[in-house]
Amino acid sequence: MELTLRSITKFIYQGGGQNNLPLYLDVELTNLCNFRCCFCPTGTKSMLRMRGTMPDNVAEALIENVRRYKIAGVRFIRWGEPTLHPKYIDIMEQVKKVGALIHINTNGSLLDETQMQRLMDIHLDSIKFSFQGADEGTYNEMREGGDYLKLLHTIRRFHEIRGDRDYPYIQISTTLTAENDEQIESFKNDVGDYCDYYNIGHTKLNHLKVEAMNVSDAEKEKIRKLQEQETINKKYRDVCPEAFDKLSINWNGDVTLCCTDYDNFMIVGNILDNDIKQIFNSNAAKIYREAIMKKQYTKIKCCSDCYETVPLTK
Repeated sequence: MELTLRSITKFIYQGGGQNNLPLYLDVELTNLCNFRCCFCPTGTKSMLRMRGTMPDNVAEALIENVRRYKIAGVRFIRWGEPTLHPKYIDIMEQVKKVGALIHINTNGSLLDETQMQRLMDIHLDSIKFSFQGADEGTYNEMREGGDYLKLLHTIRRFHEIRGDRDYPYIQISTTLTAENDEQIESFKNDVGDYCDYYNIGHTKLNHLKVEAMNVSDAEKEKIRKLQEQETINKKYRDVCPEAFDKLSINWNGDVTLCCTDYDNFMIVGNILDNDIKQIFNSNAAKIYREAIMKKQYTKIKCCSDCYETVPLTK
């Protein structure tokens, strides 16, 4: 089977390898964003940790760790919009050159044709364009700062520039609150011809602590109304596999075991102080994994709020 980021992720969720090294890394180039999404701790300013952009020494440590330990894949995702980093393509190119598959999640708002062509030139393996809602109205309500029609144009142009190449793999993802079947079908018609895969799921809103958000009263009221509309089919994880097979690296080099850890709840080291093999096998990591194995989720803030939602379509 060809090694892809999708095949690695599937392997992890089927039980993983239980190795002494992560199979892949999630990397946060910045926790800044040009959008103010009402469901995100970045957009609602409820994230308490310092904001910033990955400096050169952290990027160099990342690249060296990927080279030294032959990490299979690196996903440039987590909190913030990675294309805000002025050197994001340069960093991705260096990671690619040392042998890793590379992926990026983006809201697509800052991509221009020069960047699109460079991503092709460095052989980006996959890209995910993130939506919310199923049409222009619902998207613009959920994603303050975004433009639905502009994003569709960007994706179509990206698909056109890719042409006959088999890379990058293009994925489009959106989540809904109370959209109807007609809106869902309309969204599928909008994006289906310009990607290799799309998925539509539920927006997770009921975990949000509205009163703690640093937003206006009007924004808080909007979020409360969306929470009332939310229809979630929760499926709490049995045992989360990601803590056993990957690491997530923040812009300042801090390393967490949790992909959704937005406020340093599960920090196990920093790549400026130790390499990823040491961090992955550290006592701190072992303590968290033991708690996860025993399903002691209330001991870990991000685990207590974490659950899967059943996709509406794939």
